Amino acid sequence: MEKNRTGKYFKYAIGEIILVVIGILIALQINNWNENRKDNFVELKILQSLSDDLSADIQTMKGMIKNDSLVIDSNKRLINILKDKTSSYDISMQPIFGRINRYDAFFPQKMGYESLKSKGLEILKNDNLKSDIVNLYDFQYAQIAEAMDLKKQLYISTNPIFNEYLETISSDINAKYGDSQLKKPNDFDSLKTNSRFMNHLTHIYTEHKIFSNYAKAILKTMITTKSKIEKEITKG
Repeated sequence: MEKNRTGKYFKYAIGEIILVVIGILIALQINNWNENRKDNFVELKILQSLSDDLSADIQTMKGMIKNDSLVIDSNKRLINILKDKTSSYDISMQPIFGRINRYDAFFPQKMGYESLKSKGLEILKNDNLKSDIVNLYDFQYAQIAEAMDLKKQLYISTNPIFNEYLETISSDINAKYGDSQLKKPNDFDSLKTNSRFMNHLTHIYTEHKIFSNYAKAILKTMITTKSKIEKEITKG
């Protein structure tokens, strides 16, 4: 009888241990599920923030490219006008002279990316998407920032030169043409043979074309990355 009683106690103890272990495993599983759910929520929130930021950045970039294209087209037209020996000054040229070295800057929205870095890049489960996002923000945006600085320096260096030969028109005429700034040459005929003016004009025309082509390439990357982010959000 003593042996039977001991055997029952032993089986009971083993059963209790098994129940405790099962309880611990279930608790760990629930905890892991909760943690994964929290991580998924944080990931989706960051991805949505990145998507919103890119939506704004894409519109800004498109606007910059559009305005830069206007400057490029105007400068190309101005180069042809000045090279034409038969051309004469006309008031319609004022907007063209006015935007000769104008430029738009690009300042990206980075709230989503800063949030991602603060939470840790490992919060993103898709490694390929993670790589694309890091490439866009840490490499591509850094390069476009350098391009913006070059555009600024180009404006600063050429503005005094162009202002030697161009006169800014009063603001009441600006309203008539819808341009933020209008200019006219001090002496149009002498400007046609001014090699200094033409050299800077052709230089700024070429540089703006390079900037615009690079901006268009960056824009494609932005659109592709945003599309991948939106697909990941849909999956989540």
